[in-house]
Amino acid sequence: MILIETYIPTQLTHLIKTCWYLEVPAKLPHPYQEDILPDGHHEIIFHLPPHTGKRRFKAGEWLEEPAAFIAGQTLTSYTLALMPGARLYGIRFYPHTLSAFLKMPVPDTETGITPLSDIVPEAPFWACIAADPQQTFRQFERLLTSSISKLEPPSGAYDYVHAAVAAILQNKGNISVDRLIQRTGVSAKHLDVLFKRQVGLTPKAISNIIRFNHFIAWKNRHPEQNYTASGYETGFYDQSHLIRSFHQYTQQSPKAWFNNNTGINDVFVNI
Repeated sequence: MILIETYIPTQLTHLIKTCWYLEVPAKLPHPYQEDILPDGHHEIIFHLPPHTGKRRFKAGEWLEEPAAFIAGQTLTSYTLALMPGARLYGIRFYPHTLSAFLKMPVPDTETGITPLSDIVPEAPFWACIAADPQQTFRQFERLLTSSISKLEPPSGAYDYVHAAVAAILQNKGNISVDRLIQRTGVSAKHLDVLFKRQVGLTPKAISNIIRFNHFIAWKNRHPEQNYTASGYETGFYDQSHLIRSFHQYTQQSPKAWFNNNTGINDVFVNI
């Protein structure tokens, strides 16, 4: 039903995780809706045409997503509604690399929405968008490569966060803060401050989100395995620990979550 294409910019793998294109069938009789998980990554997202996407947190009002915006950190799922015929492009950063590109602390809003024009000029990005997704991806890559080449080298503070995030991702979120402190050589308080600026969340919070997404991806690949066994495989020490995480991030039980439509999440937990 939902078409998703992805592209890895080979010259920018240290900063950009992937570029993606998403399309909702124009003949769909109603808006496509899906609950979107927090995943710990920042993105720059473009709606073609505008006014085709909105989001709502539980018991909240619908918020229209701007035509171009920075998608920041969220701590709980939200419902995304996309109109029939909606087309979206996204540039997906690692948890800490958007701040290096912007040369400023990451935007931090409760909704996870910051209009791109509030931070950087939109026009160069829109000029990259062509009819063909693969052509658009290559033009995004050229624009970002040119922009990044003009930046000053990241500071030493970036190196601390980079080392910690690399360890978190490598261990699928199953790493203690003490081990991160040992790896970086800075205090827990200082690491928290650096993470809030460059990631938008503490090391513990981002680790928990990465581990939770790892569970979702694992369970999708092993549908025959029960929740408890899948939880053990992905770092949850018992069933109650797993259920608490589901209620924290989705306000649902594991069974209810996997009974829902999760087409978009099923792709993004693996990239």
